[in-house]
Amino acid sequence: MSVINIWHVGGEDIHMRIPLLLKLREKGFQVGAVGSASGNAFVGHNIPYFSYTLERGIGPWSDIRSCKQLFDLFTRYKPDIVHGFDTKPAIAVPLVARKAGIPGRVCTITGMGYIFSSNSPLALALRPVYNYLQGQASTAAGITVFQNRDDRQYFYTHKMVQEGYEDLVLGSGVEVEQLTQNYSTPEEITKIRRELNIEENQLVVTMISRLVVSKGVREYLQAASIVCREMKNVTFLLIGPLSSEGRQAVSIKEIERQAGVVKYLGPRSDIPTLLNLTDIFVLPSYYREGVPRVLLEAGAMKLPLVATDMPGCNEAVKHGWNGLLVPPKDAQALSGSIMQLLRSKNTRTLMGARSELHVREKFSLKHVADRYTEIYYRVLQQAA
Repeated sequence: MSVINIWHVGGEDIHMRIPLLLKLREKGFQVGAVGSASGNAFVGHNIPYFSYTLERGIGPWSDIRSCKQLFDLFTRYKPDIVHGFDTKPAIAVPLVARKAGIPGRVCTITGMGYIFSSNSPLALALRPVYNYLQGQASTAAGITVFQNRDDRQYFYTHKMVQEGYEDLVLGSGVEVEQLTQNYSTPEEITKIRRELNIEENQLVVTMISRLVVSKGVREYLQAASIVCREMKNVTFLLIGPLSSEGRQAVSIKEIERQAGVVKYLGPRSDIPTLLNLTDIFVLPSYYREGVPRVLLEAGAMKLPLVATDMPGCNEAVKHGWNGLLVPPKDAQALSGSIMQLLRSKNTRTLMGARSELHVREKFSLKHVADRYTEIYYRVLQQAA
């Protein structure tokens, strides 16, 4: 049998699939990628990369152009399997690939995004459109993969996927060993504490996210104010880029108003070191993600987690076991959970150890690659 050629198709963050593609290549597959960003990240790994145009917003004409470009690529190179990730590619790829005669068609639902995170009139109006289009795409796909149980149940309930033609793979894979090799020395931690003006006896609470409303940034700022009124030995860190997403963006002025409570560090390249000096990791997101990667990376580094009881977050956090879950948009509950963990070092240590175990067993890159290997052979068998 000839080597099976698999293409992953996504958007501007397609480079995030490189570790998974490398792991699949180790298993004997030929791999390639299609995305809307520069392919520079793929050059060093000798992974064939093809670009196409993809706009994030609503734009029927641009979406038609994207589909035409995909069709031209599929018909020219004829990969055995095409696998679409993210909202638009998960819809377009199976439909275009079926028309192009590609036998293996897979799509992964990496969360349900803005349309299901917001109750704005636009989001509510788009839900039936999404349901219809994704239902058509799931019919065209040999297998539709879900990253959390809540999304799969939604598709079942709304008859958007047929039982037996779907599967569950939690997350996109985390390189646990690589993360755990990044533990900083006491000297390195002392140095970064001095740079950030964090005293030795200060406990550190950290959130890493794009600064958008639906990630729970405002609730984090409010919770930090509540905690700091009750406890004096706590420092809150906020890490991540500013956003340009209109009304969804949290402005730098909002952050600066909390400058005495939260240290905003912007985007950073030394995330492992910052996680090493962290005592509690927080993500109060109510954005409908698959499984937030940042929660898994923090968990792999033995941190107790506080997150919202939302699809995806509740896969990474088991309430009362490796962290605490709080209702979305509830700064009071968030502050209470943070203080509960701040007051018990033993609980933080125990939950942190369980977090690493949970990520290692359920979300490791090896585990995800093994599951996708099974799915790829299954989809080709179905096609045959």
